[in-house]
Amino acid sequence: MLKKKASLIILALMLIVQYSYGISFTMPAKAASIENETDLITSVSMTVYGAGGQVVTDSVYGQDSRVVLDYTWSLPPEHGYKQGDTFSFQLPEQFKLYNDINGSLVSGEGDVGSFTVSQATGRVVMTFNNYIETHDQVRGTLQIQTHFDRQKIAGSTVQEIVFPVNGGTQTVTVRFKPDVGSTISKSGVAEGFNARSIRWTVDVNKALDNVSNAVVTDPIPAGLSLEAPEAIEVYALEVKLDGSLTQGAQIDGSRYTANVTDGTLTVRFTDPLISQAYRLQYSTAIVNDSVDSFTNTATFAGEGISPALASATVDIERGGSLKKYATGYEWGAQTISWAIEYNYNNRTIPKEQAVLTDLFNDSQSLVGNSLKVFPVTLDTSGNAVKGSPLTEGVEYTLAPAADTGTGTTGFKLQFNDNINSPYRLEYKTVANGRVLSDTTITNTVTGSTYSDQATQLIRPVVIYKTLSGVDYRTHTAEWKVTFNGDRYPMKDVRLTDTFPQGGLAFIPETVVIRSESGAIVNSNQYELVYETPVQPNKGFKVNFKSPVTGTYTISYSTLFDNSWIWGTTDNFINNARIDWKDTTDTARWSEAKGLFIPRIEYKNNGFKSGSYNASTKEIAWTVGFNYNSKSINNPELIDLLQAGQSLIPGSLKVYAMTLAKDGTPSRGAEIANSEYTYSVNDKQELKLAFAAPVNSPYVLVFNTSLEGQVINSTIPNTANLWDGSRKVSKDLTASVKIPHGGEFVSKSGLQRGDKIDWSIQINRSQSTVKDAVVTDTPSLNQMLLPDTFHLYPGVTAANGKVAKGGPELVKGSDYTVVFAENSEGKPTFVLSFSSDISRPYVLEYQSLIMANTGDKVTNRVNLSGHNNQLISQDYTKETIVGVSSGSGTGSGERGALRIKKVDADDNLKTLAGATFNLYRLTGTEQVLMATKTTDEQGSAVFTNLWLGNYVLTETTAPAGYMLDSTEYPVTIQSAAGAQLSITNKQVMPTATPSPSATPDTGATPSPSATPDTVATPSPSATPDTVATPSPSATPDSVATPSPSATPDTVATPSPSATPDTVATPSPSATPDTGATPSPSATPDTVATPSPSATPDTVATPSPSATPETPDIDIGEPEIPVGPGNPAEPQPTSPAAGETPAPGTTPAPGTVNPGAPGDGGTPPGDIELDNDDIPLGSGTDGGTLPQTGESSPWPLYVAGFGLILTGFTLNRIYRRKKTE
Repeated sequence: MLKKKASLIILALMLIVQYSYGISFTMPAKAASIENETDLITSVSMTVYGAGGQVVTDSVYGQDSRVVLDYTWSLPPEHGYKQGDTFSFQLPEQFKLYNDINGSLVSGEGDVGSFTVSQATGRVVMTFNNYIETHDQVRGTLQIQTHFDRQKIAGSTVQEIVFPVNGGTQTVTVRFKPDVGSTISKSGVAEGFNARSIRWTVDVNKALDNVSNAVVTDPIPAGLSLEAPEAIEVYALEVKLDGSLTQGAQIDGSRYTANVTDGTLTVRFTDPLISQAYRLQYSTAIVNDSVDSFTNTATFAGEGISPALASATVDIERGGSLKKYATGYEWGAQTISWAIEYNYNNRTIPKEQAVLTDLFNDSQSLVGNSLKVFPVTLDTSGNAVKGSPLTEGVEYTLAPAADTGTGTTGFKLQFNDNINSPYRLEYKTVANGRVLSDTTITNTVTGSTYSDQATQLIRPVVIYKTLSGVDYRTHTAEWKVTFNGDRYPMKDVRLTDTFPQGGLAFIPETVVIRSESGAIVNSNQYELVYETPVQPNKGFKVNFKSPVTGTYTISYSTLFDNSWIWGTTDNFINNARIDWKDTTDTARWSEAKGLFIPRIEYKNNGFKSGSYNASTKEIAWTVGFNYNSKSINNPELIDLLQAGQSLIPGSLKVYAMTLAKDGTPSRGAEIANSEYTYSVNDKQELKLAFAAPVNSPYVLVFNTSLEGQVINSTIPNTANLWDGSRKVSKDLTASVKIPHGGEFVSKSGLQRGDKIDWSIQINRSQSTVKDAVVTDTPSLNQMLLPDTFHLYPGVTAANGKVAKGGPELVKGSDYTVVFAENSEGKPTFVLSFSSDISRPYVLEYQSLIMANTGDKVTNRVNLSGHNNQLISQDYTKETIVGVSSGSGTGSGERGALRIKKVDADDNLKTLAGATFNLYRLTGTEQVLMATKTTDEQGSAVFTNLWLGNYVLTETTAPAGYMLDSTEYPVTIQSAAGAQLSITNKQVMPTATPSPSATPDTGATPSPSATPDTVATPSPSATPDTVATPSPSATPDSVATPSPSATPDTVATPSPSATPDTVATPSPSATPDTGATPSPSATPDTVATPSPSATPDTVATPSPSATPETPDIDIGEPEIPVGPGNPAEPQPTSPAAGETPAPGTTPAPGTVNPGAPGDGGTPPGDIELDNDDIPLGSGTDGGTLPQTGESSPWPLYVAGFGLILTGFTLNRIYRRKKTE
């Protein structure tokens, strides 16, 4: 009994252990990161390309040159790395990436893995596949095409770039070309005012070229002299990347020679080769004072460069020999201040020639003792500093001078000694008599050689008139008349004030007369004469009863009213005339004019303004009318509403207008609507009529809407005020600017990696457009991505700024979009709105860049529609793109894919109506390029394809034919393109199996959904054997096929010796999903099932009863394995016109590792003249479990052993018990 219990316990323990093994988790091998101390990078090379695409062999590079980085890498022996392990390193920051890069790690026998480069971080990550577990000595290359980043290489032209290599770093010193334009520049500076020499500077080799036998030649211009070439100085010159220069130390004279031959300076560098910049400096003497400008051209030449020239012009600023100025005018005293600059060019003048004669109008006289002669010193800028004045009679002699022929008078000044420095003469003249009118005084000075002239306008101060104030509330203007400003004795003085154009009315009680001291003159000292009662446009007179000798001011006010004006002016003119007798009883007179220009609101008798609210599409109008407070018996304001405006009900209101003294209007109290009426007629005239006469100003406000209209950039409006049939205002006009008015479509684009984000602003004017259609035509170097199209409603702020709103519009309901090609073969799309639009929209989408760096990508967009007029507007946007890429990229060439669709059994029979989608492989994405349908000749052509990898799939089969679900990889390798001939099988009726004798038992397939009863088909007596096609991919799971999915060819089992026994058929190509077959009906046609995914296992139908089952040969061909990897198929792309054989079709997304554009490289990169790059190799090793797997056999063996042991012990125990 004890042994029995022990054996039971052992058996229980074994079962528990086995059960635990069965349900326990096996820890998978996780992907590991390879540490940097075991760096896989063995070397790196850098190739730099010039602007023309040629390799730069010089040691100096352009700052934004294209660069190809070739990394070689190698895995160490017995590395132990697994599938999914990664290695990463940092791309040096001096390189610029325009987009993320995805590519394949390629060896000589297959893909080793993939790599990515992040645009944001510059991090390169290499991810290995199971190739490295089955091969030794794995190595290869990694290529990255990029550009130098000028933002990261600022400063010095010498930069160090650090690359990670062999667990350490490799530093490369690179020299960049600075931004200097020309390699030579020249400048010159005159050394001071009245310069005697020029300092020249010549900078050479600023481009830092390698130049052998470098020489600088510089012809010396006439008028200059370089007597000592050994005085030339040469300095080292540091050039920054931005072209800025820093002068270094002077170099030794042994490193150059300098000489002057036939007036040409020649400087030769003695170093056989120079590669840095230098600065030459020297001075030339000015030997010809008559030349004021010198131009000098230097040439830099040598072996390795083309001669470069630079010129400089230096203007010599000299003082004049003789110049004259009027420096001031005293109006009241009628005196003029004059100045003469003499010998400011520092010439030596003998005393016999040092004579100046100055003559002016004989109406002027020299003011006594006003003439002063100052010696001056000129600083380097030519500014004069006066010294102490010279003494008359000692250093110069002054005498009167006159010219009766010209009616001039003046003086003659003689210097008593030779002079060789500059002098300044200052003096005054005064009018000899009273100035009664505007007069120009001319003053001329003459030396021994030169002459100069100056003028001054003098004006009378007998009388002048000014406007001193305006009050728009009372319609009064204040005036001021001043007379006898020069204080001459005057008798019988009479002042007459007139209004020659009318518009003014004198107000007698406002007259005030003040003397020069400001005291009010008693009214008994003058007589004021005017008409009574006062009439508009009538002036007045003031008669003084006593002689006057001082200055007087008369102040008074007038009413102003533009209805009193006659003539063509709309201003108010006020003239004053004074009559008198002088001390000789000679009658004299003088006149002055005053002018009042009123505000524009007064001139127009109103005003108008407007503001637009883009959010509501409403205009708020303000009309001020009867600004001048006229008396109007039948007032009516008529405002024409243009551009389709409609008055918003309830928005019209009328207010009283209040005016400030300066005429500024403002809104007062609202007027009751019982005092006026308004209406809008069929002419779109808004009419506002008052019930009673008015004599005060008003403000009208109202809003109009532009809803339902085509909205232009400017909305004008004009209003007029009428008194019955008489217009009593000028046109009151205003225009409102509409943000984005007249704009129906605009576009912007921004590059993001290998794509461009496009944004089309539709109808930002918010016009109402019927049948709106947007047509967009991009350039050929980009590809539209239909899945990225999103159309949003726009939200407009009051200021007109449009933002994207929501929710997104529904394609097919709110709009439709059709992608096609125009007549030029350019891709295009047409977006049509399903209903009228009256708000803005934002269309966002992406295009894939198919261009090279620096190419221009353009998009032309058009919106068309109508609304009482045809609407059509174009807009073109241009963007310059940059592209980064990795290994295996295509060039700028284009190719085509030509498809021929034929019958599978009759290749001469072409098939129309087959529709294909062509996808471009970019990274891990398949981007739909285009869709084509075969014509009557069975042809379809995809044009303008960039070189690279594509996948072709059939989406619609020709009528009467089965769909070909094969994904065809296509590689466009050149402009010749590729061709494919693709066949389709006709849909054949499914043969109905003949019934056989009903067996006792039947092999019933185990369906996914088990029916109540299943009829088991029996083979006919002598069936034809049909070969079952081998699937290119084995399904994951098998469901029992339904009649609609019954294959047209069925593998019929061969009869065995016992015909009553039915063999359980083994399926040939089982579809992913299907329905249970129903034997009661046999369909006429059968669709070919196509697997949607690569299956892992196949479920074998299990019979409900187990009869004797004969062996059935499925005829499944052997699946070939790819090169270098016995564990995984390695497909290759078919050649042009070749159809992949069944069983070797690559899985979707698999590409030819050797093809251009492979590895997800962004399209459109520049084709490189690459040297041969070793692809690496490997040696086959044993098959290892992949990362994430572990072998279950130890568990199975252990469990089986324990069970066997338990079973043996149990049998032994039972036998002993029986014995």
